Amino acid sequence: MSKQLIISFLILLLLISVSGCGTAKTEDPSVSETDKNTVIIENYKFQPDEITIKSGETITWINKDSVKHTATGDSFDSGLLSKGSSYQQKFDNAGTYDYICTPHPYMKGKIIVE
Repeated sequence: MSKQLIISFLILLLLISVSGCGTAKTEDPSVSETDKNTVIIENYKFQPDEITIKSGETITWINKDSVKHTATGDSFDSGLLSKGSSYQQKFDNAGTYDYICTPHPYMKGKIIVE
């Protein structure tokens, strides 16, 4: 093998090994970010900020921001969620549930339970 080919191979191995490094996710592996009942907390927003579910379904909030946030309504409170943490809340009764992030009350969300 030529010296240039060996160097290229070593660089490729280095890139592959480095690409696997990073922060491990701490949320429950059964929680999917693409689930229709998932709210992502990112850029100081609830995304989506309004979600409609059926009675008996569960909402999952996942914090993607580097600061702590909450999902706090009249009948539920996630407590402070660190980056990568998640919180689940089941909604059995039909109605509209407004909520905020306690440390950042301008962050608002709404759950409509049918």
